[in-house]
Amino acid sequence: MIDISKALTTPGWMEPDELEYLAHAASKSQRIVEIGSWRGRSTRVLADHTPGVVYCVDTWDDAGIGIDGWWNSQDSPALHMETGWLWKQFYANLQDALLTFKVIPLTGTSIEGTTRIDKCCDMIFIDASHDYESVKQDILAWRPLLTEGGIFCGHDYGYDLYPGVKQAVDELVGKVRVINTIWTTEL
Repeated sequence: MIDISKALTTPGWMEPDELEYLAHAASKSQRIVEIGSWRGRSTRVLADHTPGVVYCVDTWDDAGIGIDGWWNSQDSPALHMETGWLWKQFYANLQDALLTFKVIPLTGTSIEGTTRIDKCCDMIFIDASHDYESVKQDILAWRPLLTEGGIFCGHDYGYDLYPGVKQAVDELVGKVRVINTIWTTEL
């Protein structure tokens, strides 16, 4: 049964129809990798619906995150209320799943994460840096780690603020199904 209620109470930018898609996809997946977890809204729905495990690759780096939680590249680290704000938010939102090893955090960049996961991922969800070069790099680095028939998907496709996401996906993945701003395909 799909229940996105916990995810809806977790701060983030994932819309209800996107959360429902992720819940359905996770319910068919044993080993999920999420690249870019931020405060854990999408992680919550993935963990709540997979019969397996969710590996989360993120730096949880507070640099550029203002005290209100919004990205602001002009924020000085001195403006942050405390170091580790983002990790503390993620931990608070996923504590039950972290303590039962349903969610396994891998702290580091997307590319560093590829060295810590072997090729047996049946779902990969990309939602890290949204510029063209970063999305392109993520697609090229992570696609080889997906099992045949696995679900390859990501967030912010067609979102005007991040044109690089659509450009990279169109060039490297090709035809995708779109649910709001999630792109998805099975390889």
